Amino acid sequence: MRVHVLRSPTGGGRRSRAATTDFIAALRTAGHDIIEVTGDTAEASSDMLRQVVEAGDAERVLVCGGDGLVHLAVQVLAQSDVPMALCPSGTGNDFAAALGILTPDVRAVLGPPRPVDLMMVTNRAGSVSWVASIAIAGFPAAINKRANRLRLPLGSQIYTVAAALELPRFRRLQLSLRLDRDQVQTDSAMLAIGNTSLFGGGMLACPDALPDDGLLHLTSIEDVGRLGILRHLAARSGGSADRPEVLRRTATRIDLHDDGVEMWGDGEPLGQTPLTFEVVPRALQVTSVEGA
Repeated sequence: MRVHVLRSPTGGGRRSRAATTDFIAALRTAGHDIIEVTGDTAEASSDMLRQVVEAGDAERVLVCGGDGLVHLAVQVLAQSDVPMALCPSGTGNDFAAALGILTPDVRAVLGPPRPVDLMMVTNRAGSVSWVASIAIAGFPAAINKRANRLRLPLGSQIYTVAAALELPRFRRLQLSLRLDRDQVQTDSAMLAIGNTSLFGGGMLACPDALPDDGLLHLTSIEDVGRLGILRHLAARSGGSADRPEVLRRTATRIDLHDDGVEMWGDGEPLGQTPLTFEVVPRALQVTSVEGA
């Protein structure tokens, strides 16, 4: 089988990079044709991947990294017939975890494709981007932005440091949303719109979200202060549905009307609102173990 490999030359720790190299070597030893599509920059990698997909040369794309690299790949692979395989080796591997892919597995790389949904995000100018996992706004988005600017410490501790640095700047967002035909107002410390259930290295923000249910899942943690939002984030549960400060809804389309709210998806910047979020069923093919 011809496998195009997309990986980050600098992402993850030394051990993760070594494991990725060993995994790719095992595929090559097994007789598969391995072709690298990793450039010096994210833009170069995206261009290389797009060229092979548009030329019809891609039989399977193996993404070796975390959610940021998945995000890059789905901008190209969305609504194509090219399956994506996953070798989770990033700081956050939420999309892979939501699909039950916890470790690199040769069978999963070579297995049959499974269709899953994606979230299509459209801005005021009509430009489209795709989200595989969850889009966020509010305090966790500020943490995400701060963590991307930090260089040390490595690993998941970077989010703890970023949270401490951002806490003095905490504020809730007064948001106006349209969920299909319903208008919703929320005083939100954290807003999550999920195609899958996890973000931030394993936080269960949208517990009922499944990658193939044809729905977007909204969670908003409302009317809490600094200590309240820290408790929710520390619990990594996104809040219990029976708690009065937790709003949960589902929709197929969510319009966020307010101007100037920063949104992040798959740990990457999506830009500022107003934005429209729509679920696109079966928009991505992901390989899995037969019967999984």
